[in-house]
Amino acid sequence: MRSTRSVAALAVALLAVTGTAIVSGPAFAAGDQRAKAVAHDDFNGDGYPDLVAATPAAGVGGKAGAGLVSVLYGSSSGIDTARRVVLTQSSAGVPGTPEAHDAFGSAVTSADLDGDGYADLAVGSPGEDIGNVVDAGGVTVLWGSARGLTGTSSWLESGTLGPSSARESYGTGLTTADVDGDGRPELAHLNAEGTLYVHDFSNSRTPADPEQLHDLPSENGFRPSGLTGADYDKDGYAELVITGSEQQLEQRQGRSILLRGTASGLDLDRSFGEGWVGASGDINKDGYPDLVLGSPYTLEHGEWDLSAGAVFVRFGGPDGLFAGNTEAPDQVFEQGQGGVPGSSEVGDDFGADLSLGDVDGDGYPDLAIGSPGEGIGDLGDAGATWLLRGSAQGLRSAGVQTLNQDTAGVPGAAEAGDRFGAQVRLIDSDRDGRAELVTTAPYENDSAGFAWVFDSTASGLTTSGSWSFGAAALGASPDNAFFGYVLGK
Repeated sequence: MRSTRSVAALAVALLAVTGTAIVSGPAFAAGDQRAKAVAHDDFNGDGYPDLVAATPAAGVGGKAGAGLVSVLYGSSSGIDTARRVVLTQSSAGVPGTPEAHDAFGSAVTSADLDGDGYADLAVGSPGEDIGNVVDAGGVTVLWGSARGLTGTSSWLESGTLGPSSARESYGTGLTTADVDGDGRPELAHLNAEGTLYVHDFSNSRTPADPEQLHDLPSENGFRPSGLTGADYDKDGYAELVITGSEQQLEQRQGRSILLRGTASGLDLDRSFGEGWVGASGDINKDGYPDLVLGSPYTLEHGEWDLSAGAVFVRFGGPDGLFAGNTEAPDQVFEQGQGGVPGSSEVGDDFGADLSLGDVDGDGYPDLAIGSPGEGIGDLGDAGATWLLRGSAQGLRSAGVQTLNQDTAGVPGAAEAGDRFGAQVRLIDSDRDGRAELVTTAPYENDSAGFAWVFDSTASGLTTSGSWSFGAAALGASPDNAFFGYVLGK
């Protein structure tokens, strides 16, 4: 179904919140042995992955757009709204105070940054004012423990390197990866001006300065929107991919920048014409992580129109992501082609969000794709999600599934403007070997926002027993909060 709203409309609320184009703890000795390996999203160390759902537009204490972050803890029965913590800048131990348009939770990422055996959560607040500097931005690191995320935290801002600048929006994009090859993940994050920071927490929970600092190419007005990373060539040093967009004639198109990991640090490798959002994982199980990029805006038959969107795959290998043809990706998926159901129509926003996880338990990661601009019947921007299966040959459309609010068994009903599929997350929260799907519709119920949870079987996702929840189920106000605007990956 044709839809006139573009992927940029999903950001309207947050742009209004931030006013930007969004995109001390104990020290640890350098020689300490690393604690047991822990999942990147297991904050209480019980072995079950946990779900992060951030609401950067939420009001807190009467401050519109201050933002909140909720964590639903996994268990043998999966995630449960009763087993959660909701954190804001008014929570004990969280630095700062809630202020209008801070947008706490605009970006999130997680990993065991300090090596204590518990995953830690980094939260971006790109609308944070530092003194009189508007939208300077900051990053809060919430430290995991046996009790989960309790408010023990550290604070990062760009002022450690000199005065913060207005609308710098420090903390716009976040990811974790071992870029220096020491066996520990580092925290990487972006500001809206195209500067990348890498922080190493292996010696202290509050590093004084970033380990590395990079200014990204700004030709054609590159705007960063996010980060993903992995060691795509398995040389011991992770690469980072900065996703974003650049101006091409009268339209903005997806663009990504690859920073290659080396023994001497990250080196700028190249930029290439896919982007907006990214995910990394070993789809074909050859031992090398692969890169998936979603481009909800793409050229349509070479013409300067907004398309329905596309998903691109580049396989990792001994020579990295660009061993073969440096221009053409290894796989491309669009609606109505190659066995993917639907039809490509302007404004579908296919590929607006991505998540990798093994849904059917065959050992190969599958890909969830959000298409929040998809029309259902005559209902524009009702939204939908797709699932492509992983295999030894990469992603395949055989067994593809699509879900929307008019699919039998899905709670609710499709409505114009809900934007179901704005965020997707595959997570094995009950550790049964099959990932469940969590997807959101931030504009559901007059922009209150809701999330849906779908179980999985050996045949794939199932709507049987599916359920939904919103901010009210977590004890937060549902009023125009755009709940589910950000999910941790």
